[in-house]
Amino acid sequence: MSGMTFFRWRHVSHGDRGRRILVRLGAILVAIVIIPGLSARRVLVINTSPSVAPGLYLRSSDEPAVGKLVDFCIPPAARDYVRGRTGNSGENWSILKPIVAGPGDRVDTTSEWLVINGRRIAPMPPRTDGNGRPLPVWRENRVLAGDEFFVFSNRISNSFDSRCYGPIRRQQIETVREALITW
Repeated sequence: MSGMTFFRWRHVSHGDRGRRILVRLGAILVAIVIIPGLSARRVLVINTSPSVAPGLYLRSSDEPAVGKLVDFCIPPAARDYVRGRTGNSGENWSILKPIVAGPGDRVDTTSEWLVINGRRIAPMPPRTDGNGRPLPVWRENRVLAGDEFFVFSNRISNSFDSRCYGPIRRQQIETVREALITW
């Protein structure tokens, strides 16, 4: 009788292990087959920049608005800096940032602080990057137009955001994103 119990235990255990292996193989298959297709259509993007939590981000059907995370084409005002840093103009690259101000909001970057609607948000970025290259700086005090959004990340102190290149226009925004998983 004890041999029979032992056999059943091993059989059940082997089945559980087999199911775990099948689940893992299925997950690997999904990663190999489905994720590249989603990525190619930009349904899913991978963020490796520290200014937004690194992870996988899904396309959302939401419209851009304050508090939403968006990806957008590198603005023309940032391309010379990107070219000097990478050797590429970045015309086909995207940036992922949260929107902190939108149409009708007053944004002031003329002092040492980013000020939105009269509220101090964060210091302006340093004048140079970590390698001593001058960063672009947007210095204005004005109300954002109906198609403008100001993006900013306070996750790191030297985030390359609208404080450097100014507001982005609606047509530059590719999509709103939602975190699927971050690390």
